[in-house]
Amino acid sequence: MRIEEFEEAIIKDDFAIGDSLWLGDWEFEVVSKKTGNRLIDRNEVVFKWQLTKDDFVQLISDNHPEIENAEGFFDQHKDEIIDRFRKGFDVLVGGCGADYGTVMNDAIDEVISRSQNLE
Repeated sequence: MRIEEFEEAIIKDDFAIGDSLWLGDWEFEVVSKKTGNRLIDRNEVVFKWQLTKDDFVQLISDNHPEIENAEGFFDQHKDEIIDRFRKGFDVLVGGCGADYGTVMNDAIDEVISRSQNLE
């Protein structure tokens, strides 16, 4: 789906499960509609996105050249990085202007800082 088609679908509230939109390297896909007794509108569209290991490794490589083996660092600290990313996820949906890169990088920075303090 092109951005123009996406904007038109938003205006018409015309999404189907499986519709997706690419923004740069990020794919957003409609996976379901919320129904039932929820705090949100009965038919609000829910989007799904996927982050891969490569996305995290690339951020480490780009933002932390002092780490010679970005993939090795991620593999060693994967659980902690993902846990910190999940804790920052509320910031993404809170509408405060953060994006995935920001939350991913914050999680990575916290783990790097913690691992340096333990040495």
